[in-house]
Amino acid sequence: MAPTKKTAAVTKKAEAPPAAKVTKKNASSKSNDDNAAAKENNDTTRKGFMKAAGAAWKKVEDKSKWEEMAKEDKQRYENEWAKYSRGQ
Repeated sequence: MAPTKKTAAVTKKAEAPPAAKVTKKNASSKSNDDNAAAKENNDTTRKGFMKAAGAAWKKVEDKSKWEEMAKEDKQRYENEWAKYSRGQ
Protein backbone atom coordinates (compact mmCIF):
# COMPACT_ATOMS: atom_id res chain seq x y z
CA MET A 1 0.00 0.00 0.00
CA ALA A 2 1.44 3.32 -1.05
CA PRO A 3 1.47 6.12 1.54
CA THR A 4 -1.12 8.77 1.00
CA LYS A 5 -0.81 12.43 1.87
CA LYS A 6 -2.77 11.84 5.06
CA THR A 7 -0.57 8.98 6.34
CA ALA A 8 2.60 10.87 5.40
CA ALA A 9 1.46 13.85 7.48
CA VAL A 10 0.71 11.60 10.48
CA THR A 11 4.18 10.00 10.28
CA LYS A 12 5.90 13.38 10.31
CA LYS A 13 4.04 14.39 13.49
CA ALA A 14 5.12 11.19 15.24
CA GLU A 15 8.83 12.02 14.87
CA ALA A 16 10.53 13.38 17.98
CA PRO A 17 11.34 17.09 18.00
CA PRO A 18 15.03 17.98 17.73
CA ALA A 19 16.92 18.34 21.01
CA ALA A 20 17.44 21.84 22.36
CA LYS A 21 20.81 23.40 21.67
CA VAL A 22 23.05 23.75 24.69
CA THR A 23 24.12 27.33 25.00
CA LYS A 24 26.17 29.11 27.63
CA LYS A 25 23.01 30.55 29.14
CA ASN A 26 21.00 27.36 29.61
CA ALA A 27 24.02 25.19 30.50
CA SER A 28 25.33 27.40 33.30
CA SER A 29 21.94 28.21 34.75
CA LYS A 30 21.43 24.55 35.61
CA SER A 31 24.88 23.90 37.09
CA ASN A 32 23.66 23.73 40.70
CA ASP A 33 20.81 21.30 40.02
CA ASP A 34 22.72 18.38 41.55
CA ASN A 35 23.41 20.03 44.89
CA ALA A 36 20.87 18.46 47.21
CA ALA A 37 21.56 20.87 50.04
CA ALA A 38 21.02 23.87 47.78
CA LYS A 39 17.78 22.36 46.46
CA GLU A 40 16.39 21.93 49.95
CA ASN A 41 16.83 25.62 50.70
CA ASN A 42 16.17 26.96 47.19
CA ASP A 43 19.50 28.77 47.45
CA THR A 44 21.92 28.19 44.60
CA THR A 45 24.57 30.68 45.67
CA ARG A 46 27.91 29.47 46.98
CA LYS A 47 27.26 31.04 50.37
CA GLY A 48 23.84 29.45 50.64
CA PHE A 49 25.20 26.07 49.62
CA MET A 50 27.98 26.24 52.23
CA LYS A 51 25.46 27.15 54.94
CA ALA A 52 23.28 24.19 53.99
CA ALA A 53 26.27 21.83 53.80
CA GLY A 54 27.47 23.00 57.23
CA ALA A 55 24.05 22.42 58.73
CA ALA A 56 23.91 18.94 57.20
CA TRP A 57 27.42 18.14 58.55
CA LYS A 58 26.35 19.15 62.07
CA LYS A 59 23.46 16.66 61.88
CA VAL A 60 25.79 13.73 61.06
CA GLU A 61 26.23 11.61 64.16
CA ASP A 62 29.07 9.27 63.13
CA LYS A 63 31.81 11.28 61.44
CA SER A 64 34.57 8.70 62.03
CA LYS A 65 34.48 7.48 58.42
CA TRP A 66 35.27 10.93 57.04
CA GLU A 67 37.74 11.80 59.80
CA GLU A 68 39.71 8.61 59.01
CA MET A 69 39.69 9.46 55.29
CA ALA A 70 40.95 12.98 56.09
CA LYS A 71 43.73 11.58 58.27
CA GLU A 72 44.86 9.20 55.49
CA ASP A 73 44.74 11.93 52.88
CA LYS A 74 46.77 14.30 55.06
CA GLN A 75 49.45 11.61 55.46
CA ARG A 76 49.46 11.01 51.69
CA TYR A 77 49.85 14.75 51.06
CA GLU A 78 52.74 15.07 53.50
CA ASN A 79 54.54 12.11 51.89
CA GLU A 80 54.09 13.51 48.39
CA TRP A 81 55.21 16.97 49.49
CA ALA A 82 58.35 15.51 51.09
CA LYS A 83 59.21 13.65 47.86
CA TYR A 84 58.60 16.79 45.81
CA SER A 85 60.72 18.97 48.12
CA ARG A 86 63.67 16.54 47.99
CA GLY A 87 63.53 16.49 44.19
CA GLN A 88 64.34 20.18 43.78
